[in-house]
Amino acid sequence: MPKKMFLNISKEKQKKIINAAIKEFTSKSFEKVSVNSIIKIADIPRGSFYTYFDNLEDLFNYIMVQIKEERFMYARQLITNSNNDFFTFIKKIFAYDFDSYSNKYRYSLFRNYIHYIQYYKKGSLKNDLLIPMVHSIDKGEKLSELFNFKKYKLSINEYLDIMEMSMVLMINTFLKSESENIEKDLAIALFNRRMDIIKLGIIQNKKNEEETK
Repeated sequence: MPKKMFLNISKEKQKKIINAAIKEFTSKSFEKVSVNSIIKIADIPRGSFYTYFDNLEDLFNYIMVQIKEERFMYARQLITNSNNDFFTFIKKIFAYDFDSYSNKYRYSLFRNYIHYIQYYKKGSLKNDLLIPMVHSIDKGEKLSELFNFKKYKLSINEYLDIMEMSMVLMINTFLKSESENIEKDLAIALFNRRMDIIKLGIIQNKKNEEETK
């Protein structure tokens, strides 16, 4: 979290520093970003940076908290509108994200955040991102009540695996649309098709498991 000094400066100056940091964190992996590059873009003295944040990690996590909180508010509403079906929900959230983040490079930021968790922190998406994310969305509900697990005959761990896979697939699809200049409708259709393949694979796999019992 930022230090009190950062919260006391003008909103305009805060935004300038955050935008400078986002520009760096979207163009480079975490370990390649430097304080010098950020303060140069933000046009602030090096000493000022450390009166606002303890270090780069503190700044990066602050940025991600702000972005995730925006998304969680909408995600909670989407879960209800999706009748608690995960695959309906994930398709809706992809369409929402496309409009919300396509012009802000947020998916590059999410990609680098995943890299930060896996390679810099040596953590896992499941434990360091998905489980905290679910707790932020569910407001005390159990994950099994948040999404209808029984419909697909999945355990909680299996569902978390599907969620992890879906998150990586979302970022991959968005970045593919960005690099190949794929229009919104085609990008959404591509993601939906990919999720349908996963869904059908789950259904078939469970069917095979039952037949071999």
